[in-house]
Amino acid sequence: PLPCPPAEEYKHTALKTIHDYPHLFHVSTPINIDRLASILSIHPNRVFVASVLRTLRIGLWPWADTDPTGDFPETWDNAWANIPTAEEREFVLSQCKEEVEKGQHSPPFGPDLLPGMYSTPNVAVPKPHSEDLRLVANQSAGEFCQNNMVNKSETKGARLDSL
Repeated sequence: PLPCPPAEEYKHTALKTIHDYPHLFHVSTPINIDRLASILSIHPNRVFVASVLRTLRIGLWPWADTDPTGDFPETWDNAWANIPTAEEREFVLSQCKEEVEKGQHSPPFGPDLLPGMYSTPNVAVPKPHSEDLRLVANQSAGEFCQNNMVNKSETKGARLDSL
């Protein structure tokens, strides 16, 4: 089955922020979860099915430790990346606006991050074999990046590939 977060992850400040600002943390899926549950009602691996349905309803825990070294800050603004050209800046802004309109990004809420939030640098990079750009959220940038919270030994190889 897909794991639940450990108990200490339920004590993080971010959970209060998520509770206090639900309009910033909308989660949606194109999957009709109740219909999927009905289809899978006779599946032999009931524990795994229940864990998948739980994940679709409340979210997936990516084997992350929100304070892996004991010195990660509660909140971290990692939006330091300077976008080098006006064309790239316009592209990033237009793509972010489009993502907000689609419900994939949170709407703007002010200049400061809320407690428990970490920001991610968004950059524009050229698409292969093209002059077009694509938006990339660099979750590996900086000392306190989100990818440094993920235990790589828990997520590489067959564990995720076999889901």
